[in-house]
Amino acid sequence: MRYLAGGLLAMSLVFGTARWANAACDLTQAQLDAARAAADAACDAEDPPRGCTTATSHGQYVSCFVHQVNANPAVPPECRGAIKRCAARSICGKQARGFVTCCKTSSSGTTKCSIKSSAPGCTDHAPAGGSACVGTHPSCCDACTDTGCAP
Repeated sequence: MRYLAGGLLAMSLVFGTARWANAACDLTQAQLDAARAAADAACDAEDPPRGCTTATSHGQYVSCFVHQVNANPAVPPECRGAIKRCAARSICGKQARGFVTCCKTSSSGTTKCSIKSSAPGCTDHAPAGGSACVGTHPSCCDACTDTGCAP
């Protein structure tokens, strides 16, 4: 019985992963950006406002944002995860406490984004032979390019 349960679990993971791996989002980057902007605007219009710059906490912002994305019929289910990740990987609701997006470029030219609690926490810890800069956008989805910070 134990092996049967383990086997069924393993099979569900394999087939479940394959099903999700094949689901592709057909929206353009402009459409994804528009859906993100619509969700943020809807959260900003709530009472009390819970948009990127008006939420009192990151959790409050992400919760509202996820609800708005899930309620938007123009966003196919296979695209929602990418949109929601942008909200989760943002400083929305944290700006007043000094949080920043941080773009670190390694000596090999690979740029990665992270959230840091302060600008010095970003720029003072550049990779060896690389660089670090504070992003001007609140989400890691927009903050960095392949070579550093986005304008």
